[in-house]
Amino acid sequence: MKTLLLTPQLKKFKNGEFSKYIRTVKDLSSKHDLEGMQLTEHSNTLNNTYKNFKKAYKKNRGSTLTSELALMDRYRDNGLKLLQRSVKLIADFAREEQDRHLANLIYKTITKHGKRIYNMPYGQQGGIMDEIIEEIEDSAELGAAIDALHLRKYFNEMKEAHQAFDKVYKARLEELQEIQNIPTVSKTRKRTTTALKTLFSWIFINTKSSGNMELFETYIGQLNALTIQYNTAVNRRLKGNTDADPELDDGFDPDREHNQFQKI
Repeated sequence: MKTLLLTPQLKKFKNGEFSKYIRTVKDLSSKHDLEGMQLTEHSNTLNNTYKNFKKAYKKNRGSTLTSELALMDRYRDNGLKLLQRSVKLIADFAREEQDRHLANLIYKTITKHGKRIYNMPYGQQGGIMDEIIEEIEDSAELGAAIDALHLRKYFNEMKEAHQAFDKVYKARLEELQEIQNIPTVSKTRKRTTTALKTLFSWIFINTKSSGNMELFETYIGQLNALTIQYNTAVNRRLKGNTDADPELDDGFDPDREHNQFQKI
């Protein structure tokens, strides 16, 4: 009976492995009758401590928004460059004087704030682009120039890309404010480990006291299979026989940006 639940070698787990293991325990637990097994309170405690660990771990690794932010910034920059360079070409080379005049109106509206707005810090660029978009939309003359030069499509694309970036950027600022007071990874991992051990202890206690092994059997079997999988993979990694298994590690992210939030 002492081996009812196998023990995960948590001290050997990397933070990414620890995160994925706990998350999988949570997912498995949610599929069982925790109330009937009198484990709801202990499962909830694990869920809450894991949330704090996840926040601290995310803070430690960098924001999940940074790669999306970089992508949205590239779309916004490209939209601005396309409009700015298009009107400059028209202003310089169009045959019709009226076209050159209209293009110059738009070009000056953009470049009075600078010719390389797209290289400015995120916040500064955002404020300037708000002004440019507002000025063009509020001016009948500038709006007519956009339409006369057949640039409405590209103006709208720039505006939509700017708005999409702004939404992600504000979410990132809120995230930065939120994580300022998050405890360290080490502290939250210890609390999560304690909560997991408490849950496992009560699974053992309630299985013995209930006399209804069938109620717990599938749940315990799944937890043990998970623990064997992780213990085996971690021991192989530590012996140098294999690298970390990306399927067992929340820290594995091949698409993660390495130059995070550079323009801020």
